[in-house]
Parts: sequence; C-alpha cells; structure tokens
Amino acid sequence: METHVIHTFKEDFYGEILSVAMVGYIRPERGFDSLDALITAIHGDIEEAKRRLDLPEHVKLKEDNFFRTSTNQIMNGH
Repeated sequence: METHVIHTFKEDFYGEILSVAMVGYIRPERGFDSLDALITAIHGDIEEAKRRLDLPEHVKLKEDNFFRTSTNQIMNGH
C-alpha cells in the first residue's frame, strides 16, 4: 500500500497520528522508463483515486469514527 495525501491542509501535521484505510486498488506496482513517466502515472493515480473517493460508498467513510481524534474532531476541521 502506498499512501498519497491528496488534500491540502492549512497546517502541517507533523507528530500527529495519521489514520489510513485502504478502500480500493488502482494498479499493480511496475517499473518506469523515466522520472517523467513515473510522475505522469502518479498524477493519473491521484485523479483515479479522487473519482473513486467521490463514490457514495467512499463518501460515507469520511464520517466514520475511525478518522476522528480522541477529542472527536476531524483533523483541521476536515
């Protein structure tokens, strides 16, 4: 599993606990002929992830208790 933080946060979150849930599979690991090819693939993966995260079964996960802190707040109000 490789995690990409897609959201742009207003503050850094160094030292915080990051909760991650795997909700899908995008593509197998593979080699690339160049750095540009890798960067293009990563951008494509991010766009695919955004499309899938907008699906109803994934949108409802945003409110799951798994993603809340002990103070019952979502990080940075998100």
